[in-house]
Amino acid sequence: MNPTERRAPDVHTLLSQTLSSPEGELAFRQLAEAIPQLVWTTRPDGHHDYFNQRWYDYTGTSLGATFGEGWRLPFHPDDVPEAQKRWQHSLRTGEPYEVEYRCRRYDGVYRWFIGRANPVRDASGQIVKWFGTCTDIEEQKRARDSLQFLTEASELLSSSLDYETTLAALTRLAVPRLADWCSLDILGEDGVVRLLSVAHVDPAKVKLAHELRQRYPPDPKDPNGLHEVLRTGRSAVMPDISDAALVAATRGDKEHLRIARTLGLRSAITVPLTARGRTFGAFALVTAESGRRFTPADVSLAEQLASRAAIAVDNARLYGNAVRAEERFRSLINATSQAVWVTRPEGHVEEDSPSWRAFTGQTYEEYKGYGWLAVVHPEDQERVRRGWQAARALKQPYEVEMRVRRADGSYAVTLARAVPLLDAKKQVREWIGTSTDVTAQRQAEEASRRLESEQRARELEALRAQVSDVLSREDSPARLVQACAEVVVRNLTVLPMAQLWTWNREARALLLEGHAGITVPTAFQPTRFELGEGLVGKVGQERKPLLINDVLRHPGLRSREWAQTQGLVSFLGTPLLVRGQLVGVLVVFGLRPLEEETLATLSTVAEAMAQGLERRRAELALQEHAQDLARSNEELQQFAYVASHDLQEPLRMVASYTQLLSRRYKGRLDSDADEFIQYAVDGVNRMQRLIEDLLAYSRVGTRGHEFKPIDSGRALEKALANLKALVDESGATIAQSRLPAVMADETQLTQVFQNLVGNALKFRGSTPPRVVVDAERQGTEWRFTVEDNGIGIEPQYFERIFVIFQRLHGKEEYPGTGIGLAICKKIVERHGGRIGLDSQPGQGTTFWFTLPAVPTPS
Repeated sequence: MNPTERRAPDVHTLLSQTLSSPEGELAFRQLAEAIPQLVWTTRPDGHHDYFNQRWYDYTGTSLGATFGEGWRLPFHPDDVPEAQKRWQHSLRTGEPYEVEYRCRRYDGVYRWFIGRANPVRDASGQIVKWFGTCTDIEEQKRARDSLQFLTEASELLSSSLDYETTLAALTRLAVPRLADWCSLDILGEDGVVRLLSVAHVDPAKVKLAHELRQRYPPDPKDPNGLHEVLRTGRSAVMPDISDAALVAATRGDKEHLRIARTLGLRSAITVPLTARGRTFGAFALVTAESGRRFTPADVSLAEQLASRAAIAVDNARLYGNAVRAEERFRSLINATSQAVWVTRPEGHVEEDSPSWRAFTGQTYEEYKGYGWLAVVHPEDQERVRRGWQAARALKQPYEVEMRVRRADGSYAVTLARAVPLLDAKKQVREWIGTSTDVTAQRQAEEASRRLESEQRARELEALRAQVSDVLSREDSPARLVQACAEVVVRNLTVLPMAQLWTWNREARALLLEGHAGITVPTAFQPTRFELGEGLVGKVGQERKPLLINDVLRHPGLRSREWAQTQGLVSFLGTPLLVRGQLVGVLVVFGLRPLEEETLATLSTVAEAMAQGLERRRAELALQEHAQDLARSNEELQQFAYVASHDLQEPLRMVASYTQLLSRRYKGRLDSDADEFIQYAVDGVNRMQRLIEDLLAYSRVGTRGHEFKPIDSGRALEKALANLKALVDESGATIAQSRLPAVMADETQLTQVFQNLVGNALKFRGSTPPRVVVDAERQGTEWRFTVEDNGIGIEPQYFERIFVIFQRLHGKEEYPGTGIGLAICKKIVERHGGRIGLDSQPGQGTTFWFTLPAVPTPS
């Protein structure tokens, strides 16, 4: 430190100087209230006489409640003895006071603090007051404890290759330092989840945990449970375990719920054991008796612990596999090592080799010199001979793979190796060689490659399936695009980043709507491209895939440094096309050159994305159009109601005066005048009927009653009562079967029966009308029929007669407004049913309609 520099006094020194002067009490209080710590003072005997406002805000105690010995109230009971002991020591000796303890916050949560106090002395050196502070060290202590715990856990995990034993010890290490309960599950190669170990603060409860697991295994559908963590590889956190959560987890089992409530579970974390992209276990921490609630810091610590445990398990497994593989390899070498041979410096075989004779069936006389080439496959002989000559000339080790004929006449894939033995002058003294049958090894390698290919095929198939699943959702196109990008990165580990650019027809540009994987710095990541601009715009303009397997050298790459840092090697841009029209562009970056199989799958996926996105856009447009139509239909109905209602009053006036003219002047004027008046009266009456029918039509959807179970036979009886005069006049016969109960509006069903039966009576032939009403159950609905023997209807008019104001006959021949069947159709469709007819001219007509049946109680 330079001599000119002055060290700033600490807070204790400043306050001690302030309190040492009698007039400084007020200044001290102002300073103490401004300090971002909990501040207190005591008398020389240790009696607490002041706490700043931060103390009361933190502890939630009332003013003065902690004076004197009340300072111990917020302290954790386990920490009070040590704090009291050190405080008494400082009071006796005058030495500064320092202690770590847990202090209860106003909401009941304990946090770690460090308490310090210094004596304030007067000019004579006598203590006149003690000044103290309380500083929150929760995060520092948690970090220190976490680091220490992770160090201990790492030492434990590295202490043995018996990972099941070390994992069991790890669960015991975590209790009670991290939680009251700790369990560890392992996913076996057979896909079965096994509870490996459980620990609890009360060892007697460990047996209970195993019994509960056996009686109540985890629910595979639990979104916060063990199976979800194993499936997704993501942690599941429940900071607060509510009673509702317990009810959901126990699935209605009262005994299970009772036990769960008895355990008093408060908070839970389940983190995956994941190594090399594979989740093979889960580590669970639960609090109960301690009352703790897990924080994000606890989740981070648990995930670090699980990560180290996963690496330890994976390493132990890899080591075990390596040992077994080495044993198998050595056994394979021993079993397939067929021959050892020695040649002179010029390469001629000169020593007898029993193993070679046994393997090939050649005699020594046959294979000595270069005779051994005779059992090499004819297609390999020239290559093997030249390779052997080159190795001898360069005095370098020789290695070649060739096919050698065995004693039984079959060929074996053989790996031949030879090394030169040199003398002091660096000249070849002899060659020592071995010929090893590697047929089984090559077959195994081929099987491995085939398995790897099958694994890739499964991954690609999973990608296709998940993309299809995403595109089947009823979600916004933007969310579907983002979900598709995430699916690509999640399923293809070789692709660390995927982007989806969608073509915006209004902006005439490609817009970035989906991004998954590594983050691209905004400095060189645009959110839109014009056609032809950059690699993305080029793909969109040419509408052809663009594959670059050496992207770092491509001039179109925007940031070579960033791509190199991320290890990116390849780029693929695939256009999303529907019937040749551009929908968007799928862009992926790879960590290695992309293979044909991956390219083919991404092409298929891109096609599915294009179809799915365009279909979803069309669905949303159709929904919007349907909403517009519904709104327009509602407005038309309202207009029809208002128009017909408002026409009533002036029409009544016209009707009144035309009828008055008819009564007063009939016979007083000439015959033409009487005819004209009659036309006016008839026109007004027909207009009134039209308006009344139009009003009834508009009220079908707005004035209907609530659907409820009704007797359809009663509705028919009401309709026939209304038609009694017409039935008597026509001499009609009405036949009906026993009609069922249906969910309907009785008034409107009566209207349907009245219109259909009325039409049957009106459009009758020369014979007296006969009408049959029947009903038949069809699944969840009833099919009603109204059959008559009337004049019939030609098939080309079947649809037309249900349109409002559509008539097939003149009003002079058959009266009516042509709106009755339109009302029937509207009523039936309001009930969720259908209506139609079957008819032939001159052979009668059968109208049918459906209504929902009364639901049967389950």
